[in-house]
Amino acid sequence: MKRSISIACVTICLLALAIGASAQNQINFAGLPRVSSPLPVPNGYAGFNWTNILYVDPSEWSQSGSGYVLSPDPNQDVAFVGGVTCLIPGRGENCFGSISVNTSSGGVNNPLTFQLVSATVAGGFGPTTITAVAYNNGNYVGSASYNLSGQLQTINFPASWASVTQVTFQTEAMGELVIYNLEVYWVLG
Repeated sequence: MKRSISIACVTICLLALAIGASAQNQINFAGLPRVSSPLPVPNGYAGFNWTNILYVDPSEWSQSGSGYVLSPDPNQDVAFVGGVTCLIPGRGENCFGSISVNTSSGGVNNPLTFQLVSATVAGGFGPTTITAVAYNNGNYVGSASYNLSGQLQTINFPASWASVTQVTFQTEAMGELVIYNLEVYWVLG
């Protein structure tokens, strides 16, 4: 009897861990149609709402800087924040783009929170500085600044942010953040 109770307890613990576990996603922009002029990343792509983040096929866009064409896969679109989007009147010196949970469909493929782990990025036309700011349901969680080069690099986001609902990326004046991929843990329930 004692053995059965022990087995049941272990099974319940393992089930609880599985239910609360996170699902890892490597998000890139290869699933988007190839375009020769920047377009907004569509809301719902990879389970996110995308605000002021554009994507483009860098090999076909004449205004791509050197930081846009670093992908080992020449057929992959890249996303970016800054640059041409800063030219919109009233935007000020800095440009912003954000990703937030897309709660319109809910469910396992679209959980309510996420943990942004890392990103493969570059400065679009060379060195620039970006700041990432995390929020959970509108409440400030934390921020981190990164110095980007014109080469591919991986940036790691603070683990202390844990589960969030939005991350905003701010570029310095006319700087460009080029995003090749994001590593995200979806946090269930």
